[in-house]
Amino acid sequence: MTDSHADLPRITLYEYDLGATPVDLAAGPYRFAYVETGALRVEDASGARTCAADDGLFLTGPAQLSGNGRIWVYEVDPTGAAFKWHRSIILSHPLAVAFDGPWLMRADRIESPSGAATPRHGHRGPGIRRLVYGRLLAEVGDHFARIAAGQAWFETGHDPVIGTNISDGNSAFVRVMVLPAELEGGKSSFMPTTPADAGKPRAVTNRLFGECLIPRS
Repeated sequence: MTDSHADLPRITLYEYDLGATPVDLAAGPYRFAYVETGALRVEDASGARTCAADDGLFLTGPAQLSGNGRIWVYEVDPTGAAFKWHRSIILSHPLAVAFDGPWLMRADRIESPSGAATPRHGHRGPGIRRLVYGRLLAEVGDHFARIAAGQAWFETGHDPVIGTNISDGNSAFVRVMVLPAELEGGKSSFMPTTPADAGKPRAVTNRLFGECLIPRS
């Protein structure tokens, strides 16, 4: 299978089940690995590292992934040149950003209690989310969708969004976004749609996994 947008910047989410055979990832794209279950061992340009379930880390250069359980790998390819169709892909989307300069790749985890709803909002850049557990009702622009555990979705950043936790307990998703470099250090990317939305409670807990700067020519 070929991709008609292979020359465009792209964000892609992969899923790998770790076992007897390590997963080898070539150098090129910028990557963040989240451990859904089990334990991950990474060997890359930063050395040998381990990561437990419900945690994550950024990968440096070519990487070998081993261990047990299931991991999600979020990949940002600023050129699109490295993208190839693969059976491990969960979701892939071209990137269109409305800012100049370096990109900030941010990985975090958002959790909300039952019944909580975000104010209508956007973000300073696009990204992919995937629900770890729970159930959400997502209103994105004029579209509505029920999102179940394991489901991934893409947000442009400029489309207005309302997310409501419709499960009986907490819901949590892992998010990787491409943002302006000026937000480095965990500065909020949240953009309420109206002054009234800005005054509403957000009722979410944010856990920042980390950030990575991506140079742009």
